[in-house]
Amino acid sequence: MTRFTQPHEESAGTEAAPLGEKAFLQAVIDAIPGAFYVVDEQGYFVRWNRAAQELVGAPDERMPRTRVLDAIFEEDRPLIANLFREALAKDYAETEARVAHAETRWRFLTARRVDIAGKAYLVGTGLDVTERKKLEHELEHQARTDFLTGIPNRRHFLNLADLELARARRYARPFSMLMLDLDLFKNINDRYGHLTGDLTLQKVVEVCGQILREVDVVGRLGGEEFGIILPETDAAKALQVADRVRQAVANASIPLPNGGSVGITTSVGVATYSEADPDFDAVLARADRALYEAKRSGRDRVSSEGESSAA
Repeated sequence: MTRFTQPHEESAGTEAAPLGEKAFLQAVIDAIPGAFYVVDEQGYFVRWNRAAQELVGAPDERMPRTRVLDAIFEEDRPLIANLFREALAKDYAETEARVAHAETRWRFLTARRVDIAGKAYLVGTGLDVTERKKLEHELEHQARTDFLTGIPNRRHFLNLADLELARARRYARPFSMLMLDLDLFKNINDRYGHLTGDLTLQKVVEVCGQILREVDVVGRLGGEEFGIILPETDAAKALQVADRVRQAVANASIPLPNGGSVGITTSVGVATYSEADPDFDAVLARADRALYEAKRSGRDRVSSEGESSAA
């Protein structure tokens, strides 16, 4: 095989080392866990093991004309280019990137500079870290998501709201927020049990998903309280959306474990971003005050600062 010696160097390599020694060295580098490679300054393979060749998917004769970049997911190629630049400048670098050959998998890639006969080379390894990346992604998802309803939790919702506020401020665009609180939710838990309470929360999220746009974001702020971000939505339109949500929740039916069903209503507070708002907390505070007014006025209502509408 020619993995360890380039085709055009085969004659010289044979004279320099006995065939048995070449086979021994090849067996050693093939035994290295993961991909092992040596590339020149342009990223072309000079030496490689079997795992590196499988990673690239090229036959022996094509390997010296193949770059590491050829095996990398296109969006991640800048990471590899930077890996090589940094290693050549600082002697060592590492990164993680997706390999596109066969199935897309994550690799932890290293590169260390070595200088031989006046030429710079990079010696590196590539370990498969796909399962670790999947676990990291799952843990990240769990950290951002409310486990019961599958929507953003309070922290993630507020982060998304901060991003929307920054966008609205930069482009001078409107956006509004709704704050929902289910009316007398404790009564459902006390009378029908927590399972029915959980089904009620899930039903409310389902109903909101049927009404809202894909760009709108529903998050669980805590308990029976939800927030909704409405991009590109001014105050008048936000009130209309809020009332549609209120009506849809009131019309929803939650099945009971032993037959029958139960309903619930919600109160909604509405706030629209203003240039005077220093941050999203200011918008949130106004939505909270509006929600309190909707509750105080009799529940099953929509309220914004100075306005209130009922069923």
